[in-house]
Amino acid sequence: MVAALLFAAALASSPWPRGVDLPPGQPIDEGYRRQFDACDRADRFRGHRTHGCRDDPNAVAALRRLPDGAIAYTAKLAVDLDGSSFACSPAHGAMDQCPTALMLPDARGRDRPVDADAIPYVVIPEAGPRDVRGEFARLTGVGVGNFGVVIARGHVVPVIVADTGPFAKLGEGSLALHRALGRELCAQRGTDGVCRRVVDPMESIGGDVTTLIFPGSARSDLTQATLPEAVRREGLALWRAAQARGFAAGR
Repeated sequence: MVAALLFAAALASSPWPRGVDLPPGQPIDEGYRRQFDACDRADRFRGHRTHGCRDDPNAVAALRRLPDGAIAYTAKLAVDLDGSSFACSPAHGAMDQCPTALMLPDARGRDRPVDADAIPYVVIPEAGPRDVRGEFARLTGVGVGNFGVVIARGHVVPVIVADTGPFAKLGEGSLALHRALGRELCAQRGTDGVCRRVVDPMESIGGDVTTLIFPGSARSDLTQATLPEAVRREGLALWRAAQARGFAAGR
């Protein structure tokens, strides 16, 4: 009975959703994390007026550094189309962009965006006024090109940080990531396999999506051709190595 009560208490105190087996870790900066809560309530972040948080709440329940240095956060998961053929189409609107923060050379040596429809990737906060611009990267050490995994809906999906977004938004991933989590958001594909139309409205997963990123894991030798296998291999290798060493004896 005592053991059962202790186990129940441990579950209740865990910062992670049910089914996510991570050590508690240490909060990175609770004042910073609570700014996402403030944005969800009032569309304000560190005194700056923002937009979109109340309509699509960040739901950042945890932002922590694990014992082995990995960064983990639990939040919603919005949808990023950047880099996809859909977003790069001249007929597409301005809400999404063709370029991504991570640009990689193709077979001709031309830098091309990371395709949201092909590569499971996540987005980190970046753009904004000087006092908040890049704050997430400064606090966590996470940067574009780092690898990790996303854990949700019974899936563990290897990912790369391939894009950046507004300073007040945390929790966004590519079309391919949502597909890997069981959500197909392309409503129509052409005979060439290119997505011509996406579902409308494009709703987020509302919360309980845990992202685990390993700072310093970026590679300088990636190309468009090697990226798909590199994301799968590097993300899973980092995840399995962390599990094997018990996240540096953190549990």
